[in-house]
Amino acid sequence: MRGVVSTAMGRAGAAVSVVLGFAATTSRALAYDARVDATFDAQFYSLASPFGDPYIYRRRYTSTLGLDLDDIQSDRSRHAPRVSFRSRLRVDGDFGVTDAERNPSSNAYIPGLNRSPVEVMYAYLDARGLVGGVFNVRLGRQYVVDALGFWSFDGGLVEAELPLHLALSGFLGLEQRTGLPMLASARFSGDGVSRGDRTGLEMGQYAAFLDDSAIAPARGAALEIRGLANFHSRLSYRKVENQSTVLVSSFFDPTQPLRTYSATRTSSERVGYSARLDLPELFAVSGRAAYDLYNQVVSDALASVDIYAPANLIVGADVDYYYPTFDGDSIFNFFAHRGTTSALGRVSWLPRGKLDATASFGLRWFQTSGDPLTFGDQQIAGTPSLKASTRPDYVGQAASRYRIGPGVVGLDFATQSGDSGHRVGGDLTTRRAFGGGRYDSLLVASLYDFRDSLRPTRSATSFTYVVGAGLRPASGLLGRGRLGFEWEHSMSRLVGQRFRLLLTLDFTVLK
Repeated sequence: MRGVVSTAMGRAGAAVSVVLGFAATTSRALAYDARVDATFDAQFYSLASPFGDPYIYRRRYTSTLGLDLDDIQSDRSRHAPRVSFRSRLRVDGDFGVTDAERNPSSNAYIPGLNRSPVEVMYAYLDARGLVGGVFNVRLGRQYVVDALGFWSFDGGLVEAELPLHLALSGFLGLEQRTGLPMLASARFSGDGVSRGDRTGLEMGQYAAFLDDSAIAPARGAALEIRGLANFHSRLSYRKVENQSTVLVSSFFDPTQPLRTYSATRTSSERVGYSARLDLPELFAVSGRAAYDLYNQVVSDALASVDIYAPANLIVGADVDYYYPTFDGDSIFNFFAHRGTTSALGRVSWLPRGKLDATASFGLRWFQTSGDPLTFGDQQIAGTPSLKASTRPDYVGQAASRYRIGPGVVGLDFATQSGDSGHRVGGDLTTRRAFGGGRYDSLLVASLYDFRDSLRPTRSATSFTYVVGAGLRPASGLLGRGRLGFEWEHSMSRLVGQRFRLLLTLDFTVLK
């Protein structure tokens, strides 16, 4: 294990050296601000299937390398445009992946599995205050966070600062997809599909794993109210299209050619709005909603209120609705499904002393097509009913923290129970620093009980403990960093014994 980790860290260290050399060379000519930081995480764990086989071993190595450059423009006068660059590279390798998991002829084959995927998390050039301070432009791979969720694309975004605290923006680009040689991730694309590089696979082989070799054009716009002390809102629109060739034959027929479809079609199209009004020491009201134009349903809605009461109390309530939607190419669009609604009350006590506490409680109800407790028997009898059924669950959560000198003790509790079963348990966590913050320790004990009324054999009680420690070097290259480890051991009747070892190294080398 040491050889694997040291080799991978050596490669990342070489990348850091290249970045440092570039920054050191150019900094003699330009007085910009530079920052380079890196993280190294090595995980070693094993787990067994609940059925006993297969038994999976993982040896994961994850590394990120970030570079920030500020004020790289030549004109640094007060009213001149400001230009900066942000980037972060991620390597997420797994040396525990077996050859069988990458062999299409094996029963253990996992389509799209890559031993050492390299991902550019973001890399963009940001120019602000152009054309008299009116326009902002961002070019490259970038994130968008709004009422439509967390999303990323490659392209350009232009924003205009308008009067009356208005900002109008629009973007054009490509959604991140994994089947192209663009060092991208699939985590930002629509749910309900599995996509990637189908090189080496026949057309009818693993048909559910969709080809992703064509670009996915994306466009959108937003109108935002900002710059006000107490109010902010944003109206957003986004559309993504699919262009890859996919198999549409329902069943494999050796006497008929396989049918495919490659025309441009909608992957997702949504519009969303969010707003927040915050009056300090009085109350805050916020809400958001998203409408899926492809499925023609409200996919997400939230209303929240917080009241700032005396004695450092915050009392609030949330009503949250979520309806699952899927990529336009997903077969899940053809199946009936319904939404989930949560109504929770909250109270937080946040004094400036050693103790604080929060708690929430309420109901969460699921809508299903038919009663899940009787639908199976109705099918056997030939009289299934798809009448909508509502299944309420009681939910609660509480957390408390107590600070003791350079340490903290935390207790967390969570429960959810209803006709379908329950999940109840909690965690006890202690953290403490020693030697003026140079050393730290972590102890966690977790106990949870699960019961599934639909599948009683899947009910179990799980216990987990975590032991960890960290070291912050006093000086040298890692003087701004931390070296740490965590040992995790989980056990239950269903999965037996599971172990995980985590090694971490985080540091900033130039600031």
